[in-house]
Amino acid sequence: MIILIPIETSNRELLYKVYLSHLLAQKGFKCYLGNKSNIAHLILKFDSYIYLDKGYHKGVSDKIYEIIKSKNGKIINLDEEGGVDYPDNSTLLGRYSEALFSSSELVFLWGNHQLNITEKNIKDKRKVFVTGHPRFELLKSNYHLFYEDDVEQLKKKYGDFFLVNTNMGFGNNIKGDEFVINNYGNRFSNINKKIEFDKKKIEIFIPLIKKLSSETPKNIIVRPHPEENADYYKKAFDSFKNVHVIYEGSVIPWLIASEIMIHPDCTTAIESLLIGKKAISFLPEKYDTEIVTNLPLEASYKFNNEDDVVSFIKNESYINEAVDLMDYQFVEEYFSFSRESSELIVDTIAQQFPLKEFDLLDEITLKDNFCFFYHYLTSRISKNTTTKLIRNKLNGFSYNEIIKIHNRIKNINPQCRSIKIKKVSEVLFMFYTAFNKKQN
Repeated sequence: MIILIPIETSNRELLYKVYLSHLLAQKGFKCYLGNKSNIAHLILKFDSYIYLDKGYHKGVSDKIYEIIKSKNGKIINLDEEGGVDYPDNSTLLGRYSEALFSSSELVFLWGNHQLNITEKNIKDKRKVFVTGHPRFELLKSNYHLFYEDDVEQLKKKYGDFFLVNTNMGFGNNIKGDEFVINNYGNRFSNINKKIEFDKKKIEIFIPLIKKLSSETPKNIIVRPHPEENADYYKKAFDSFKNVHVIYEGSVIPWLIASEIMIHPDCTTAIESLLIGKKAISFLPEKYDTEIVTNLPLEASYKFNNEDDVVSFIKNESYINEAVDLMDYQFVEEYFSFSRESSELIVDTIAQQFPLKEFDLLDEITLKDNFCFFYHYLTSRISKNTTTKLIRNKLNGFSYNEIIKIHNRIKNINPQCRSIKIKKVSEVLFMFYTAFNKKQN
């Protein structure tokens, strides 16, 4: 049976989706991992497949679900943003709506907290499973082999450095404020307040980074959110030789290699905590708690004063502090970190959708390849901001990167050595074994 797996932001999704594709192929499934346009093509081409949904958006997902259902497809939900939310739980309740649960064959939740919040929208609890998320599972020490080479290269290139992760995609969006209002206004009733607050966060982060740059010889890596206009930061720090604005690769090697990470209220603080490094949160004084995600703050040292941050870093007060995850109740409640998420998800899918021995193979035709190439070519030459944003999010999604991950997976899980990878197009790849290549 075929599983279609869309990818939108490679630096966040690529590693775990390649890993999941290996485990699913091991079970006999044939997985297509591709960008949204290529997967959309396959949604229309194939019949009787599984679609691994990355998140429900009202008015957008419903149309996709309708097409999938018309092709006898099955929807499985593994949300990309199913954990960190604002105090009113508006994001979770919107993404885990009644429509999502009724349309899906299976829904995998990050934690029991999410189950409790969304329980009133669930009509059939038999298809809902609390598994955690593979993205966080792969932060455990036994998976650090995935990151070792990248960490070593970063340390060699930048030495001891501070990492600054920004998440001001509303106030510094690559497509501007009007796009944010039009695209996110129906999801957030207070979108104008969020835009204004993001701009305030930028106003305090720019001088903080400049002050830190002048008071330490160490490098400072500024890593903008993928939807942000990175040129804004590059211009701001153009004359600061030890400040580098970089958005490339997964954030995890950067977190491991850095001395400490600074952020406003970013999910990467939780990722940092899970790898054993507490981060620094820096926010304006007297901020509105209704427009700040609280979990990243719970995972961090919290500051509202620029001088205090610089003093804390210069004193290296964080160097010898060990992180005990048992001190952070939310880690298990929200992220089910003790669970083997990938295996739980794959085993549940395999049990729910047993393979049919004589399924026929759907082949990719020359016409399909022409469509894939056309979409890829137009995306490369287009200069509009939408295409630029898509390219930015897919940076690093390549055959070479997938093969690099594949080789590391084989070292971590020798059973995956039988998995084959076929490059269908520049942004579409098929994972299979000799067994499932003969099947649909």
